[in-house]
Formats: sequence, C-alpha cells, structure tokens
Amino acid sequence: MPSQLVPKAPDSEIAGHLRACVFDRAGTAVIEKHAVPTKTPPTGGFIWFDVTDPTAEGMALLQSRFRLHPLAVEDALHAHQRSKAESYQGFEFVVVHSVSTDEQGLLQVHELNLFIGADFVISVRHGHGFSTQDIVDRWNRVPEDWRSDPSSLFYVLLDAMVDEYAPFADALEDELWALRHRLVNQRHLDEDVVRKIFRLSELASASYAVVFPLKDVLTTLLRVGPPIVSENEIPYFRDIRDHAEHVIERLSHAQTMADRAFDIYHALENRAQAAVSKQLTQVATVFLPLTLVTGFFGQNFGFLVNKLIVSTTSFWVFCVGGELLVALIAVLYVIRVGRR
Repeated sequence: MPSQLVPKAPDSEIAGHLRACVFDRAGTAVIEKHAVPTKTPPTGGFIWFDVTDPTAEGMALLQSRFRLHPLAVEDALHAHQRSKAESYQGFEFVVVHSVSTDEQGLLQVHELNLFIGADFVISVRHGHGFSTQDIVDRWNRVPEDWRSDPSSLFYVLLDAMVDEYAPFADALEDELWALRHRLVNQRHLDEDVVRKIFRLSELASASYAVVFPLKDVLTTLLRVGPPIVSENEIPYFRDIRDHAEHVIERLSHAQTMADRAFDIYHALENRAQAAVSKQLTQVATVFLPLTLVTGFFGQNFGFLVNKLIVSTTSFWVFCVGGELLVALIAVLYVIRVGRR
C-alpha cells in the first residue's frame, strides 16, 4: 500500500504545544486531531508525540503513559543539556542540538530531546523547531518496509537536524572569506572590522563546541542495536554520522580561518605602526642635526660673538646658511635610506 500523509487538524495544546502523529503498519502517517498523551499506539505501528515548549504537566502525562524515567523527563523538561545518548529500560534517550544565527549574527542553539521506544517516539523542543509536515514528508521517502518501525522516524529527525548545519556552515565560511578579502584589500581598518573578527571567531568556536559531541552520540547509537538501530538500518545512521563529521571538519576549518583573520589583522596593525615609527624616525633624523646646529650657535662663546658673527650678514651666512645646509644633507640622507 503506498504511503501518504493525511493531515487532520492543527496543533492542539495540552499543558504546552503538543502534536500527535500516528504511523500504522501500512506505512501511513496521520496527524491526529486530539494530541492526547494517553492514546494507545497502533498495533504494528507507532505513535509520535512532538512537544514544543514543554511544561511539567504535559511531561508528567507522557511519563505516566510511556513509563519514562524521571531523570530523562527532567532533562527534557529543562533545556541546556549536553548532547548525549543514554539507554533506559524500555527506551533510548537522545539529546542533540542544531545551530543558527539571529538578526544580530549571534549564535542560537536549539535543543532536541528524543525518547525512542518499541512503539513510540517523543520529541521535546524548546522554542525553535521543525515543521511536522516536513518531517512526515521526509519519512514518506524512507524505504517502505522500514516505515512501521519507530527507528525510521528517529532517523528522519536526526537527519533533519544534521541538514540544518550545512546552511549555517556555508554562511559562516562566506563571512570569513569576505572578511579575509576585506582585511587584505582595505587600507584603513576600522572598529567594525575588529568587532566582526571577534564575532566570527566566537561564532566558529561556539558552534564547533555544540556540534562536535554529535559525532560521539551517533557512534554510540550505531552500537545500540535493535530495536533502535537494526543491522539493515546502520548504513542510514552511518550516513548521518558522515555528514556530521563533514560539518565538524568545516567548522574546525572555520576556526582556523578566524584565527588567521586575527593574525592578518595583527600583521596589518604592526605594519601600520612600523610605518608611523618610520615616519617619526625620518622627521627626527632631519630635526636632530638642526637642533645641534641651533644649540651650537646659541652659545655665548667669545669667538662666536666677537669674531665670527659680527654682522647681520655673517649671521645669515653662518647660522641660517649652516642650518639650511645641514637640513639639506639630512633630507637627502633620509630620501636615500627610504629608497632601500
């Protein structure tokens, strides 16, 4: 029987935003009109509860119906958990994260908590999320003989999360390349460049720290075995891990690019300071001999006052003329040295 999506109703709220979707043995997904956590999964199929912005009351209903461990429920209820995969009696608990940026370009981390049992999948999200319709559309593309197993939806959810990394990595790399081009071609670096270097460096480091643990989570899941990941399903989850590793490598490269941007900035700053120091040295080279000559003729020695400088003409010839000669020699010297 070909699979199809039969949408029945929009979200219904039960102590938080909760939507139910039933997957039967024939491989058909139906979004339920009433998302009631006490609903029994279909025989030969499974049920998916998607919870957004969970509350204690809603999670308590799910805990009671599916016998979830209170520690796992507490972790799902409170965000900011580390990425992990933990085995409990009757289900597997997985925490993964996706990343994005807000309008100011700051990192936003989105957490997804998953409970996977023999006949149910529960996803718990805080704020950011995916479209249930999109997830079911993805699920409709998995092999038909796999669709009645909850691991098929588990795979789709993980695959959707990992797919969100690619646009983020693309945008980050584009910004870093643009920044590098700006550093190399812009003569005067303003404060905006410095702020952008710091922001992109922090963004690359923070996103890498978020995504890197996913590799260990996926490796752990590959070892769990049935009913979470059967032998026939290993290639699909391994493909997700390969994509995650590729993103991790890209984010690591982004960190390196951000560090190099710092190095380029420091090199340009040092070069600018060296140019200023060189100019100051040249000015000092010109005026230092003039200061010496002026100081010499400013002394009140008898032979200067009574014998050498005895008239206005001698003053202009010896004092002013001497200083002009010394200044000319100093300028020619600076020009010659500057050409080297």
